[in-house]
Amino acid sequence: MEKRVLLAVLLMTAVIMGTPYFFPSQNSPEGGPAGGDTVAAVAPAPAAAPRAPRLPVGEAPQAPAQQVVVQSPLYRYTFSTRGAALTGAEMLRYASALEEGKPVNLVPAGYTGMLAHRLVVGGDTVDLRGLPFQASATRLDLAEGGQAQQLRFTYGSEGGLGAEVTYTFRPDDYLVDVAGRVTGAGSGARLLTDLGPGLATHEADPARFSNDLGAVALDPEGVEVLPFRKVEGSQSLQGPLTWVAVKDKYFLAALVAGDRPAFDGLTLRRLSQARVVEGNDTISLPRAQTVASLPLGGDGGFGYGAYLGPQEHDRLVTVGYALDEVNPYGYRWLRPVVRPIAAAALWAMRELHGTLGVSYGWVLIIFGVLVKILLWPLNAKAMRAQMKNMAVQPLVQEIQTKYRNDPQKQQAEMVRLYKEHGFNPLAGCLPLLIPMPIFITLYFVFQSAIEFRGVPFWWLPDLAQRDPYYIIPLLFIGSTFLLQWISTKLSGMEANPQMKMMMYFMPLMMGAFFITLASGLNLYYTASNLAGIPQQLLIARERKRATDAMNAKKAAEEAAAKRSSGGGPRRDKRR
Repeated sequence: MEKRVLLAVLLMTAVIMGTPYFFPSQNSPEGGPAGGDTVAAVAPAPAAAPRAPRLPVGEAPQAPAQQVVVQSPLYRYTFSTRGAALTGAEMLRYASALEEGKPVNLVPAGYTGMLAHRLVVGGDTVDLRGLPFQASATRLDLAEGGQAQQLRFTYGSEGGLGAEVTYTFRPDDYLVDVAGRVTGAGSGARLLTDLGPGLATHEADPARFSNDLGAVALDPEGVEVLPFRKVEGSQSLQGPLTWVAVKDKYFLAALVAGDRPAFDGLTLRRLSQARVVEGNDTISLPRAQTVASLPLGGDGGFGYGAYLGPQEHDRLVTVGYALDEVNPYGYRWLRPVVRPIAAAALWAMRELHGTLGVSYGWVLIIFGVLVKILLWPLNAKAMRAQMKNMAVQPLVQEIQTKYRNDPQKQQAEMVRLYKEHGFNPLAGCLPLLIPMPIFITLYFVFQSAIEFRGVPFWWLPDLAQRDPYYIIPLLFIGSTFLLQWISTKLSGMEANPQMKMMMYFMPLMMGAFFITLASGLNLYYTASNLAGIPQQLLIARERKRATDAMNAKKAAEEAAAKRSSGGGPRRDKRR
């Protein structure tokens, strides 16, 4: 029993401490002064110095670029006539945690090249980013439930290069259709589309999110994640790629080829680190210029979808092409197990939120109770298997002692014992291991679910941030200790040193791990612990009855053995 307790402690320690290592978060953010990005850190730069273009592109006038605003109830996108590029992507339903009163903006401050294009023809590169396009409108306003609208940018030089880019917007959707054509470029040309140096920083405590920015792509093998912090020099991913993206913890800028010609490559080039000013501190964060490559059609045409918005699961599923896997949980071999659990958990929480009309704080509490009820049969089965194990332990120890010098005979006797008593030594472990995928999945889901971002609950200002007063982590430690105390003190089991160590060490270790994590995650696990107390009391009482019965039987057997060996009361010989 002591060995099993130690083994359980080691396994739980390995799972808790090893989760961030084996299933790392795979994103990362940036910013600049006053929550924005420093312009020097994000100035657009080509992947390589282009050769002088041979194609006639005409003289670019020095007229200032015009800004075109496209606004719907969900977003406000700003485009520049210089290069037909995206210069702003504000999420109107999500507030920035760095700039009070402002919405989240996906485009780093000072960067003017997102969704801008370059053209590669043979060994030449033609930069379309500086060309003066003409816009079909000065502003588009899309009403909720209204029709889709188009914004067209055109450029042409007499007898030379011509280009056209058309964006199609829908008022209730973050997915923008992009279609275009380049004329006068010849055959075999490739289009380079800039995704920029990563998304702008918009979360409090930017350093904590420094691992959350990266590029992601879907190739025939599955989702490939390229964290910016690991990019050294240049790094490339070969196609075909169904979609490519840059993302942080909660938001996404993705180019989706879908059923159209796939992207044939994605290139990242490490840039000097961005500097974010937070209070009196200046924090350096990684960046990488990200460029997608797409072959032009025979007529010079191209097309893709651009998703510029939050990582809302339902919206990503609606886009299709497995875009909902843009934030994969853990390594690829684990995803087939984790994916359906994550989808079911998110669906259940959204249904609770919508059906009951309660805040997501209450949703986490209710969900924790429901999961504990769902796992009740597994916990009960594990408990009964452990009690059966306790009943045969004296026989196991007897065999181990009797045949300690004959391992083969000892193994044969153990197998016979298990068959006679219908005992499986793993029966007590398997029911406890089955919930582990759920534990791991919910850890990632609650850490990155955008539904919790910016949601206050009681004294907690944001369920996605740590508890500023550490009240929930302390309740989590206390509830974990209480479960351990009930399991050992009220079950009638002998409190050996290993059990005492687990009772005190496990809550402290888990508390140290969870104390800096999102308060919503701590709230869920605390609710789950508290919901488990009634079952733990029932288990402890049943175990105590079994322990008392086993001890009474053992005492009776020892008394009978003593009597049979003449150890009973002696008669007076003088009588």
